[in-house]
Amino acid sequence: MKLSDRNWKEFYLSELNFQIINSKAYHKTNLTETHKGLAYITRTNFNNGYDCSVKNTNNLKINPSNTIVFGAENATFFYQPFQYITGNKMYYISHPKFNKFNCLFLVTVLNKSIQKCGFGFGQGLTATRLKNRAIYLPITPDFQPDYTYMENYMKYLEQKKLLEYLEYIEKSERV
Repeated sequence: MKLSDRNWKEFYLSELNFQIINSKAYHKTNLTETHKGLAYITRTNFNNGYDCSVKNTNNLKINPSNTIVFGAENATFFYQPFQYITGNKMYYISHPKFNKFNCLFLVTVLNKSIQKCGFGFGQGLTATRLKNRAIYLPITPDFQPDYTYMENYMKYLEQKKLLEYLEYIEKSERV
């Protein structure tokens, strides 16, 4: 499976019917940390944005699972497989066709699309700025984003890595 075997097209995010939502901000000092709980995602470039787990209370506005989250000032995209809440200046992207695999594909495309664009402290990546960005995606014969291909490609990469890991373990056990 090669990316070069596919046809690609440039899309502005505004064309893709992605919902880009400003997430409700929570400050860590107002939350109760717990061992098991709701993920608290913040503006960091590490750990998939994960800061800690917090107690889930009835008054929290929880973001949905299978979304892509990014911070305005760090401008790094992460896939969130579970429900979560966020810190300050955070956004999330949702779409009915999102799943683990096509989100992982899109995260890579989105992160690549903003490299060396100057987003960061002083010029945050807001929903408006993101909607005006263009990305290249593989397309179907009718020139629409091929979410099925994105999903299958990421499944292929995952399986390939798993096989490499299993071979490594097998070789390690022989030593």
